[in-house]
Amino acid sequence: MRILPVLRDKKRYLAFEVTSGQKIKRREFTNELHDSARSLFGDTGLSEMNPHLISYDGKYGIIRCTRDRTEETRAAIACINNSGGIPISTRVLGISGTIKGATEKFIQKMLVKEPEPENK
Repeated sequence: MRILPVLRDKKRYLAFEVTSGQKIKRREFTNELHDSARSLFGDTGLSEMNPHLISYDGKYGIIRCTRDRTEETRAAIACINNSGGIPISTRVLGISGTIKGATEKFIQKMLVKEPEPENK
């Protein structure tokens, strides 16, 4: 049975960037996100946020969360400081209502700004 669009939870998509010396695996980042959210807001807060990693390439990613809990999700992302003993830094690039919007507005813009490494 389908849920009427009026009754569905509204979602937001957070584009983020991970800075690290090594590449962090998707599963490790997801575990760290859930651990961070659980330690900040408890199990109830984690279930209300419902964070879900939509895409992640080792540097940039998109997380889906509920519309009412975007600030809490943003705080949980900001509190991630290591993954598997590797120190990392996370930064939220922006919030959008669609995956396409988050990708075009924030992630592609960051890819254009980055200078290409020089090959010697």
